[in-house]
Amino acid sequence: MDFLKPYKKMILGFIFVVFLCELVFFVSMREAILHEKVYYFLAIFPTITCFFLLFALIYECGSWAFFNKNKKEQIFSAPRRKFLKLIFDSWLIILSVSMVFKGFVNAVSIPKVKEVDINIKNLKEDLNIALLTDVHLGKNLGEDFLKALIDKVNALNVDMVVIAGDLIDADIASIPYVHLLENFKSKYGTYYVYGNHEYYNHIKAIGQKLKTLKNFKVLEDESIDFGEFTLSGTLDLSAKRLGFKESDIEKIKTQIDQEKVNILITHQPKYVKTYDVSGFDLILSGHTHAGQIFPFSLLVYLEQGFVYGLYQLSKDSLLYVSSGAGFWGPAVRFLAPSEIALIRLKGE
Repeated sequence: MDFLKPYKKMILGFIFVVFLCELVFFVSMREAILHEKVYYFLAIFPTITCFFLLFALIYECGSWAFFNKNKKEQIFSAPRRKFLKLIFDSWLIILSVSMVFKGFVNAVSIPKVKEVDINIKNLKEDLNIALLTDVHLGKNLGEDFLKALIDKVNALNVDMVVIAGDLIDADIASIPYVHLLENFKSKYGTYYVYGNHEYYNHIKAIGQKLKTLKNFKVLEDESIDFGEFTLSGTLDLSAKRLGFKESDIEKIKTQIDQEKVNILITHQPKYVKTYDVSGFDLILSGHTHAGQIFPFSLLVYLEQGFVYGLYQLSKDSLLYVSSGAGFWGPAVRFLAPSEIALIRLKGE
C-alpha cells in the first residue's frame, strides 16, 4: 500500500502497541491480574490481529493477481493500474476496520434465537427446549449479559432450559450474580452439564455452588425420568484427561427406557464418536462455537468431527451442535453467529 509509506513509523508503532496489548491479554486469560473492564478492552486487540492477518492475505493475493508489474501482458496502462491499486488498497482497509467492529459486536451482543424443528418418533406431546451452550461467564461476559440472556429465553415460554457446558469460565467466587440462573422460567426447569472450561476453573467449587440453586439441576452422568421422555447428562470428555472421573455412558444407559424418548446432553460433540450413544434419540451439545472465526471452523471439524447444526448419526439418532451464546478468547465472531437454539421437538 504505497500511499501508507509516509506513515510507516506510525503504523509500526500501532502494531507494537497491539502486540503488547495482546501479550497482556493472553497472560491475563489464565491469571486474574486485571480488572474485568480492562480485560474486556484488551480482548479487542486479538480481534484486530485476526482480521488484519486475513485481509493481508487477501491483499497479497489480489496484488499478485491484478497488479503484478512483472506480467508480460498488462490489461491496464500504468496510470490506470496506479489508480485502481489505490482504490483496492483503500477498500481493503475500510473493509478490515469495519469487519473488526462487526466481529466485536457479533461476539458481545445478545444472541438471536435459532429455531430448529425436529421430528421424534414416539413423542406424544410437542416439547420445546431452549438450548444454551458456551456462555463463558467471567471476564468477558458478565451480569448484564446474563440478565439479558435470561429475559430473551423466558420470552420463548419453553418447556425446558438446557445448558450444555462452558457456562462458567472463571473462579465461581468472582461471579456473585450466579444466583440469577434461578430466574430461568420453564415448565420442567433448567438442566446443566459441565464443559471443559468448568474443569479449568475449580470444578468442585463450581459444582457445589450450582447445586445450591433452585430450579437448576446439575447432571453428572445421570438421568431424570419425565414420564414420556428421559433427559440424561454426561460428564465432559476433558474430565479424564485432567485427572477427574471419566464419563460412564453405560451407567447412564441403565437409567433410561428404550421405549421412551431419550435425550442426552453432552458438552463436546465428539463424545458421540468416543462412546456408544445408541439408544438416545437426540444428543444436544456445543463446544465448537461453530469455529467462532472463519476459517478456524475447518480446524474444529478436524478435532471434533462436527462444527454446527443438525447431524443424522443413525436411523434413530440425531445430534445438534449449537454455535453457543458467548465467546472465548478474542472478542470476535466471524461467519459463526452466536445463538439461543430453540429446539422444537414434534412427535411423528
